[in-house]
Amino acid sequence: VVEIAQNAAVPYCGRLLAGMGADVVKVEPPDGDAMRRLADLGPNEARAYAAINPGKRSIVLDLGTEDAGEVLHGLFRWADVVLVGVKGSDLDRFGIGWDHVREVNPRAVHLTHTAFGPDGPDADVGGYDVLVQALSGAGFIMNRSENGVPIPTRPAVNDFGTGIASALAVVAALWDRDRTGEGQRVDTSLLATALGLGTALLHRFEADGDDLRSFRSDLEEIRSSGGGFDEQRALYESDMLQGQTAFRLYFRTYATVDGLVSVAGLSPGLYRKFHEVTGIPRPASRIGASSPEFLAVVDEAERCFAAETTGHWLEAFRTVGYPCGRYNLPDEALEDPQVVANDFVVGLDHPEFGHYVTTGMPLRMEASQVAVRGPSPGLGAHTVEVLYEIGFSRRRIEELSSAGAVTPGGSPSEASGPGEQRSIQKGP
Repeated sequence: VVEIAQNAAVPYCGRLLAGMGADVVKVEPPDGDAMRRLADLGPNEARAYAAINPGKRSIVLDLGTEDAGEVLHGLFRWADVVLVGVKGSDLDRFGIGWDHVREVNPRAVHLTHTAFGPDGPDADVGGYDVLVQALSGAGFIMNRSENGVPIPTRPAVNDFGTGIASALAVVAALWDRDRTGEGQRVDTSLLATALGLGTALLHRFEADGDDLRSFRSDLEEIRSSGGGFDEQRALYESDMLQGQTAFRLYFRTYATVDGLVSVAGLSPGLYRKFHEVTGIPRPASRIGASSPEFLAVVDEAERCFAAETTGHWLEAFRTVGYPCGRYNLPDEALEDPQVVANDFVVGLDHPEFGHYVTTGMPLRMEASQVAVRGPSPGLGAHTVEVLYEIGFSRRRIEELSSAGAVTPGGSPSEASGPGEQRSIQKGP
């Protein structure tokens, strides 16, 4: 796999493919992937980069140089898969589009990733997760607010969702190649992912006509009078979302004496169990989520939860079969017994900054080994090694280096490569 991409979306796809056994060569510019430039672990090393890029090899190639095409053609001939995440206008500019790859290797699968999709007025515009949260409408539902303005959701859910969708597209295209003998172009985008992740709420039905017209009229009135994000979303939730009583009482997170606990009930049977456990009265069945009567029940529930520990509520709800769970901080999640028991996090050793813990693979296969295969690579650590493998002589590599097309990095033996993850110590 040749990966020509930065940041998170396509690199996470490369991470997944590497975990399933692919030899992923990451092509980086001379100053490295943008994630490296955070440099919070030292020069050219950053936490986000190390977490997103384990198990890959890195070469440095300046795509803007005259000799870059020669190296790209060598990589394309070698590759089963080429992952590209750039602005649409850069595909032809750097010779990395599907037509360029197909001319050299018609059996290769080419993933073209853009921010907003391959067609339309924004096809050639670069973009990031925060922009598609806004454009897709999903941000209106997900974002918290500060001073009446929405704050982007983190982590960048559309980046990582796109990485998963991209890996699925690549695997499907490889399966098709086994049947046809031909590669193909597959497309993913942050915008398509954002819309897909919002499927349960991003829809419109003919039956919604009157409610939608009323909502839009009220929304325009709020906007014209200077109403902020919180007021607009409150209107949306009251007018357009159903079942808000459940989300405010039975399907939410509560504060406890010593932390937080999340409960998740969405059926009448579970509602009954909620009231059995808490002892609070059940609200009338057709009461509105904003009615004083219902809000009084919510207040009583919050006081009830705040009087006991998280452990008390976990035991009480699990005893009756009501779904519930701890509300972990990120660092706590890395040590959670359930997470550790399933190898959902792994420990890796990096030659520059030592041991670190990151997420494992989000899937398991019975007959195939799936694992994070070594730490993230040093910048350009495998430039010489990879160029040898694809047929370049030592002399030609030196010429390319002198011309500034490629940059050798650290010794490959001291950087990442195929290896084994180290399991985290499992708890009792």
